[in-house]
Amino acid sequence: MQILKREDLPVSLPYCVATIGNFDGVHLGHQALFKETVKRARAKNGTAVAITFHPHPLQVLRPEIPLKLICTLEQKIKLIEEAGLDYLLLLEFTRELASLEAEDFVEEILVRGLGIKELIVGYDYRFGRKRRGDTELLRLLGERFGFKVTVIPPQKVDGLTVSSTLIRELIAEGDVALAAKLLGRYYKLCGKVIPGHGRGKRLLGFPTANLKLSREKLLPKTGVYAVFVHLNGKKLPGVMNLGFNPTFGDGYLSAEVHIFDFEGDLYGKVICLSFVARLRDEKKFSSAEELARQIAEDCQRAREILSVAQS
Repeated sequence: MQILKREDLPVSLPYCVATIGNFDGVHLGHQALFKETVKRARAKNGTAVAITFHPHPLQVLRPEIPLKLICTLEQKIKLIEEAGLDYLLLLEFTRELASLEAEDFVEEILVRGLGIKELIVGYDYRFGRKRRGDTELLRLLGERFGFKVTVIPPQKVDGLTVSSTLIRELIAEGDVALAAKLLGRYYKLCGKVIPGHGRGKRLLGFPTANLKLSREKLLPKTGVYAVFVHLNGKKLPGVMNLGFNPTFGDGYLSAEVHIFDFEGDLYGKVICLSFVARLRDEKKFSSAEELARQIAEDCQRAREILSVAQS
């Protein structure tokens, strides 16, 4: 997959079929758009293009709202590439771009920039200045400029309409299992292993890796989770605590993961975690011994959950 910027336009692409959106999370709804885009492009021996924005429009237009993302830009690019797209047009989202009227955006970017033949969009897609553009306007502009518009209906899971907003809410509430259903994969966080207090091994008998997590990524609700740890090309089962360590009165947020049956030095390495299930809330224990007993129970539950998930 090749990445294009606005300054690379215009480009000449064989029978350009494109889809457009923020694609935060690259969830099942987005995947339906990509699948249709690739299918139609292949049917015409054409080119499948995804168009997206960075930073997220809300981060530019409403900076006072602390928006945390489901995907980093790097994760989003990787997932779009895995969906089979030939090109990604990555548009820098600025106030200037936001001020473009919907008609001008279509003419400059889609028509003159890409020479678009077909456009695939979601049922609720809005675009242009003050989000005035919608699917009806796109159909009218398609007739004017000679491209076909296909609107993909909402994707449903367990009666819920898949959306980035809903997935953010589920992750923030700790419902990582339902979020995974809507994403089509487990929610993933990556972090660098940093020195901690060493209490896991010394006091509790459960060595942990302490992670420095990305500030732009959405964190699940504090608590204990069953996770898969991605390390050196392997997927290892483990349990993670995300919280403030109330038993020891730390008072600051930390992320610690215990990898089952693992020995090795992880300091300085970047590891990624897939959140499979939330086990419990974080709680304060009366002693390190009581906490250690609870961790042993957490590990047993996590092993059972992850053995099923692995299969």
